[in-house]
Amino acid sequence: MVDVLCAGSFVCDIVAAGLPCIGRPGDLIYTPQGIRLSVGGHSANVSIDLVQLGQENVAATGCIGDDLFGTYLKMELSRSGVSTYAEMLTDLSTAKNIALVVDGEDRRFYSELAANTMLSPDHVFSVLDDTDPSVFFLGTVGGLRLIDRQLTKVLSKAKSHRCLTLVDIIMPDEGGWEQIPESLHLIDVLHCNDRECSTLTGIENPFEAVDELLGGGIAFIIITMGSGGLLACTKRLKIQLPAFRVDTVDPTGAGDALCAGLIHALLEVSANKRRYHFTNNEFLKRALLESSAAGAACVTALGATTGVTREKVDWLIKEQGKTVWRAASFH
Repeated sequence: MVDVLCAGSFVCDIVAAGLPCIGRPGDLIYTPQGIRLSVGGHSANVSIDLVQLGQENVAATGCIGDDLFGTYLKMELSRSGVSTYAEMLTDLSTAKNIALVVDGEDRRFYSELAANTMLSPDHVFSVLDDTDPSVFFLGTVGGLRLIDRQLTKVLSKAKSHRCLTLVDIIMPDEGGWEQIPESLHLIDVLHCNDRECSTLTGIENPFEAVDELLGGGIAFIIITMGSGGLLACTKRLKIQLPAFRVDTVDPTGAGDALCAGLIHALLEVSANKRRYHFTNNEFLKRALLESSAAGAACVTALGATTGVTREKVDWLIKEQGKTVWRAASFH
C-alpha cells in the first residue's frame, strides 16, 4: 500500500530560462542560465514534489518509450525516492518538451505527442491493485488518449480502492474532456486554471462555473489564476486567496507543485487517510496555504521541481502566511 499514486504523463523537459527574447530567423541567442534537462509531466512532477515536501510513500505511473530518455526518467524518479511503474512502448519515443522562458513573460512550450499520451487503463488498473493508494492523483486529463476515453472506468476503479481522487486537467486534445461530465461524482478534488474552467463549463465567470461543477458531485475545486492567486470552492464556501509574493525564475510546474502541496496537507491533517473533511475551516486554511506556498516555491528556481522543498514552503508560510490569509475573501 502507498499513500499516493500519481498517474498521467511522463515527459523529459528541456528548459531554457532567463532568455532576453525569442530570436528572429537566423539569430543566435545565448541562454544566461544554461539549458537544463529534467523530469517533467504531471505525474512525475507531482510525485517528486511530494517526496521533497516530506511524503515518504509515493508511487508514479506514466508511459515512456524504450529509449535513453525513458531510461533517464526512470532513473531520476527512482533517485528521487518515487516507486515507479512505467508502461513502456517500443513503437513510440519518450515525450520531450522544450520550454522557452523569456524574462517577464509566460513560458512557451513546444511539445511532442508521443508515449506520454498512451498510458493505458489496463496498466493503471494493475498499478492501482499493486499499490492500493490512499490518494489517487490523475493528471493530464484531456491529453491521455486512452485514459480520456475510459475516464469513468479509471476513476471507478480508484474508488473501488476507497481512494480520494484528485484530477488535474489540461486543454484537451481530440475531445479529451468528453467523459468529464459523467465522471464528476467520482472526482473528489478538481484542479484547473481559470481558462480551463471556463472552457470546460462554457461559463466565463469562475464563481458561476464552479457551481455547475460542484453540482455534479465534486467535493472541492481549486482554480488557479497565476499571479492573481486561486479560488477554492466547496458547496458551502468560496475562498479567493491571493498569491504568495516571490521572484519568478521559471513558472514551469507551478500547478503540479500546488497539487502536491494540497495532497501533502490532506494526508498530514487527516487522522484517517481515507477520509477528508473539506467543511473544516482550519483544515482548508492549512491545505490552501500549503498548496499555494508550494506553487510559489516552484517558480523560484529553474525546472519543474527544483524549487519545491520543505524548507522553502515552510519559510514562505512563516513569512507571508498570515498576510496572505488575512487578504483572502470569503463568499
